Amino acid sequence: MLERHPFRTGAAGLALACGMVLAATATAAENDGVFTTFDAIFMQRDNAANPTALVINGDTLAPVITAPDMQFPVAPGVRLFRGHRRPDDLGWEVGYTGIYGMFADAIATGAGNLEVSPPLSSGVASLRDASAARSTYGSTLNSAEVNAFYTTCHVHVPRHTAYEFEGLPRSLTVDWLTGFRWAGLEEQAALAFGTSPATVATGYAVRSSSNLFAGQIGLRGRTTWQGWAVEGWAKAALAGSVLAQSQSPIIDAVTGDEYRSARGSRTDTVGGIFDLGGALVYRINDVWGLRFGYSMLWLTGVALAPDQFDFSTALNAGTQVDGNATLWLGGGTLGLEARW
Repeated sequence: MLERHPFRTGAAGLALACGMVLAATATAAENDGVFTTFDAIFMQRDNAANPTALVINGDTLAPVITAPDMQFPVAPGVRLFRGHRRPDDLGWEVGYTGIYGMFADAIATGAGNLEVSPPLSSGVASLRDASAARSTYGSTLNSAEVNAFYTTCHVHVPRHTAYEFEGLPRSLTVDWLTGFRWAGLEEQAALAFGTSPATVATGYAVRSSSNLFAGQIGLRGRTTWQGWAVEGWAKAALAGSVLAQSQSPIIDAVTGDEYRSARGSRTDTVGGIFDLGGALVYRINDVWGLRFGYSMLWLTGVALAPDQFDFSTALNAGTQVDGNATLWLGGGTLGLEARW
C-alpha cells in the first residue's frame, strides 16, 4: 500500500522519502527539480451556436443552412508546460495551450431561390435569388496560465516478502494548484452567395473575440512505478469575460450601394474555464518520457461568431454582442516530457 515514509515526518521527510523511492526506480526524482512537457494535441470542438437559419429557401421559407450545420473536424494544437518543484514541496509552473485552424462550412444549392434570412434579404439584392450559398466558420483558441502548487507525497517502500510486487517501489504525488489563467477565442463567420458553389462571393461577414481572465484552482495527481507513470488533472477557473464583435459593411453587389456600414460592440460578462485530462507516460530514461493522453477544455461565457449575424433592418442592427455561449473541445495528445 502507499504510505508515508516511516523514518521521517513533515514536508522534508516526505520529499526525502519520495526522492529515495523514485531514485531506486528507472525514473528521475519526480518530487523535486525542473520539469518540461510538450504535447501535440488533436481536438475536435462542438458547435453550440444558436440554431438560427442563416440561409433559407425563398420559395418555401424553409431553412437550408443553420449555424449548427457547420461541424468541425479534428484540429491540431500544442500544449507546453515548464515548472520547478522545490524540495520543500512548493513549486511553480507556466503553461500555454493553443488550438489552431478550426474550420467548418456548409454548402447549399437551389434554383435561384436561396437567400439570407429575412428581412435583410429584402433590402440587399445580392443576398437573394441565388443558386448557391456557403457559410464558413473559423476559430482559434489560445490560453496561458501561471500556477503555484503545493505537493503532498506518498510512497510504497520496498518490502522483502513472498510477493514480488511488494518489492517494487511506487510513489504518488498530489499537486494542489492555484493561479491565474487567460483564454482568448477569436472567431469569424461569413455568408456567400452566387450562381454556383464555385462563384459564391462573401456578402455578410462577422468576427467575434472573447477574452477570459480567471483565477484558477486545481488538482493534479501522478503515480510512478518502474518505467511508467500515470498523470491526471482537473482545473477550474472563474473568469471575467470581455466580449466583442465586429461586422463588415454589407455592400449590395448588384447596385454597388452600401446597405449597412461596418460596426461593432463589446460587453462584459462572467465565464469559466474548465480543464480535465490525463496521460500515460513511458520513461525512456532518467530524464525523458513519452506521453499519450486525452484532454478536454470547456469554456463558458464566450461569444461565438455565427451568433453575431443580425438579419434585421433596424438602424442599430449589428450593434449588440450575443454572448454567454459555451465551447467544448476534446481529443488525444502525444508528446514528450523531461524531468531532472
